[in-house]
Amino acid sequence: MMPKILTGLMVLSLVLAVLFGRERLLDLVFAKPVTASIDFRTLERSDRPNQFLVCPAGLCSAPVDLESPVFEMTATALRDRWLAMIKDQPRVETIAADPENLLYHFVQRSYWMRFPDSITVCFFDLADGKSTLAIYSRSHYGRSDFGVNENRIRHWLDLLSQ
Repeated sequence: MMPKILTGLMVLSLVLAVLFGRERLLDLVFAKPVTASIDFRTLERSDRPNQFLVCPAGLCSAPVDLESPVFEMTATALRDRWLAMIKDQPRVETIAADPENLLYHFVQRSYWMRFPDSITVCFFDLADGKSTLAIYSRSHYGRSDFGVNENRIRHWLDLLSQ
């Protein structure tokens, strides 16, 4: 009896995935991830390890995983470079943009299962025409991400620095 139920559930899942698509099915089953506006100064991290925070020294009250690099360009130029770089990244969608405050929200979905990770980035001007940024990348489902959020952000920072 149990194998028939499991087979039925697998067939139903496959049919739903075909009808709705994997991303839509995940949103139906687990609820669509919501990205609320983030203030990096008051950000509170969850206790889950599936997140990665990059922040300039002294800006974030939450524990930081990596201090932000400084770039030899204005914040708007850095933002433009970021947006050009992000266009070439697979399965990334811009969810919200606040150009006035240089704050942007993205979702990148995993290749196979299409699990969504949210990435929020804000750009800041520094003295002498320099700039920096804060990035918060986090998974919505599960507890571990096998280092995906950290690897993603380190890779993107490497691309920005080229």
